[in-house]
Formats: sequence, C-alpha cells, structure tokens
Amino acid sequence: MNYWCYQYNFIQKTCFENTVEDRYSSIDQYVLSLPIGVYTTVRTVQKTRIFQFKFHLERLVESINLSGAYFPYCIDDIRQSLFRIIENFPSNEVRIRFYIPLNDVDICFIILEELVIPTKIAYKIGIKVNTNTLTRENPKAKLTSFITKSEKIKRFCRENGFEESLMLNANNNLLEGLSSNFFAVIHGEIYTAENDVLDGATRRIILEEAHKENLTIHLKPINYDQLGSISEAFISSTSRGVLPVIFVDGFQINDGKPGRITTYLINRLNERMIDESEKII
Repeated sequence: MNYWCYQYNFIQKTCFENTVEDRYSSIDQYVLSLPIGVYTTVRTVQKTRIFQFKFHLERLVESINLSGAYFPYCIDDIRQSLFRIIENFPSNEVRIRFYIPLNDVDICFIILEELVIPTKIAYKIGIKVNTNTLTRENPKAKLTSFITKSEKIKRFCRENGFEESLMLNANNNLLEGLSSNFFAVIHGEIYTAENDVLDGATRRIILEEAHKENLTIHLKPINYDQLGSISEAFISSTSRGVLPVIFVDGFQINDGKPGRITTYLINRLNERMIDESEKII
C-alpha cells in the first residue's frame, strides 16, 4: 500500500494510525469504502508548508454545512497532529486528503501519499483531455459520492493517455474537470464557468493574476461547438498548478502548442505557490 491513513478525533483531540486492508490499493478506493462524506485535497510545498491551507480547511467545513450537517469544532485543531505525521512521511512532497464522514463529524481521516505531478514536458507541450456528461449533486460541496460516479472515467483516462476529463452540462457547455477547473482563451479573453463548478483556490489566483494583467475575463463557460475558436486552453488544480490543454476529444486547440497567456499564468502561479504556502503550525 502506497499511502498512510490516520484518524483524528476532534472531541479527544487525538490522532492514531488507521489500519487499512491491503485490498484498497488507492486513496479513492479506500474513501469509497467509507460512508458518504466531504473531502478536500492539499499539497505540501517544501514538505512542511501547505499551499492555500486555510482556504482548503474552510472549504471542508463549508462542504459539511452545505450538506446539511453541523460541524461544532475548530478545524485548525488537526494542525499539530498533521505536522507530526508529515515530518515522518518518506517523500519530499506530500499529497494529503482530508475526509470527514457526514454521519460522524467528530472524526477526520488524514490520508497521505507521495505528491506526483505531471512531468516538466507536459507543461511545455500540453496534455490531452476528453469530455463526459457527469454532474455534481451539489457543485459547491466536495462530496465523496462524486468519486464513486467518476471512478470509471478516471480509469478510462489513465488507460488511454488522458490527463483529465471535462464535464459537459445539458447545454453542451464545458464546465470543469473531474478534479480541476477549466479555462479557455478566445481572441485574448479568458472564459471559465462560474456556476455549477467548484471554486478552487488555484482558480482564484488565476483570476487575480489575469485581472492584474488587464485581461478580459468572462465568468461563463464556452460551448463545445466553440472549440474551433479557442486559441488556448488549460486546466488548474492544487496538485497540477496550471497545465496547458492542447487536445480535447482528439480536437487540436489552435496550433497544438501552449499559448502566451497560459505560459504567463503558469509562471505566476508557480511564484505564488511559494509565496502563499502556509506553515502548518
């Protein structure tokens, strides 16, 4: 098993290693064996800092509230235990998933694995994505039920060389990826969905940096029929950062090379990821 799992108790303020059966070979498989809950995923920077940590913890609590449950604890209580766990984790950088079951918000599962990001060449030449017609039950809450719905598509992507799969709504608009936000550039202007998508921390930074550069931003999705008009496209997530998209369902975006705006945002995000990585304690 290539991940560690711990269980934090908010009442007792204790943390202990959780025994996981060998048949759960991935974090997703293990989480799917648990009751429906909420989750968020973060990454370390320089091992003992976490990018946009406060945002992710607040979103975890927000997802609980949006799901109709009540969270009476201080989410920051997990910081001390998390720091000790990460210190002992045997990799340079760590991907961490926090999961709280909705039927028992007294506990939080802390699951760690080595952070694996796309290769440097992927950022230089771009990646391929496909599309799907999945929908989120509650677009603003990260519910584990969505992991169940998306598992087959993720497996198909892994087996067929797709980095991500983009969700299409009933109107054939490109909303977001299974674990990322999606952006398109048309005539030098940025388009990204605002409604029916998760508001990622990385997405917020991209919009801030685009605004600073005086780029026009349209908070609405593009339609699938507009793929031929796109000059650039990219996805964003906490783990990946900004990643250029050059093929959607086999359709080549523009000349098949990452564009100027995408490259600019990659560099700006990398800088801010260092600047805005927060101490765990």
